Amino acid sequence: MLKIKSLLFILLIGFITSSMAQEKTPFDLGIEQFQSENYTAAYETFTSDALKNNDQAQFLVGHMLLFGIGTEKQPSQAYEQLEKSAQAGNANAQSYMGTIYHKGELVTRDDKEAAKWLLLAADNGVAEAQNNLAHMYINGQGVESSLEKAFHWFQKASEQGFTEAKLSLGLMYEQGIFIEQDFSRAAELYQSAADQGSAQGMHNIGMMLLYGNGFEQHTDNACSFLTTAAKLGFQDSIKNLNTLIGKGVCKKAAPDPHSNSIVEPSFEPFSLNPTIGAPH
Repeated sequence: MLKIKSLLFILLIGFITSSMAQEKTPFDLGIEQFQSENYTAAYETFTSDALKNNDQAQFLVGHMLLFGIGTEKQPSQAYEQLEKSAQAGNANAQSYMGTIYHKGELVTRDDKEAAKWLLLAADNGVAEAQNNLAHMYINGQGVESSLEKAFHWFQKASEQGFTEAKLSLGLMYEQGIFIEQDFSRAAELYQSAADQGSAQGMHNIGMMLLYGNGFEQHTDNACSFLTTAAKLGFQDSIKNLNTLIGKGVCKKAAPDPHSNSIVEPSFEPFSLNPTIGAPH
């Protein structure tokens, strides 16, 4: 599910870009203070702006209170600010609220309330909310189970470049879940996720190549993908690759012959992206 802290950098870049073309406001000052890591000053600036019902400032104040950035952690006050921002229509605050209710953080878990907020955020274009809502439709959490709606929201999030949604959508294509089975489309989505550094995307392509699912079987390329994913710490790749090494299918990549793992501590991703075979 949503990694709440991951939103903030994206949001700050968006705020800065939008403010460059217009006269600076107190909120812009708060952004500059935050970027320069003057968090205490940023918190004070955002708090002042939040009192003027600036929903972006309310959202950031809530975020900072939630994680103790520039101030002490104050969960109840964080919830209050996030709720105000969400009620004002701030899509990112709505996404936060959905996650808070789904995880039972700050409040009693309530999947129906979570789904309500995530749907608002998803309709407002938040990719993480779209992805999280899709999972709720798959699992029937707070909503009636619907593979069709899950597919719809995974597709929306994937179109925005959200890596986890690409993996889920790829799995639906690979296994023919709701949609007609399409190995080629699955591989495209996995490859796109892999290009973004996703170890699971690399692993999935590696397994497809290993068994010839939709492709001409190509063990060398399969081993390359699995090795890269394993070096990034993906446990399924480590497990499968060590088995394949034991059978002589793949070569051991670790420099230490006494190591029981293929992972190189000094490995710096992302270094390998071999061309996959042509689909049947």
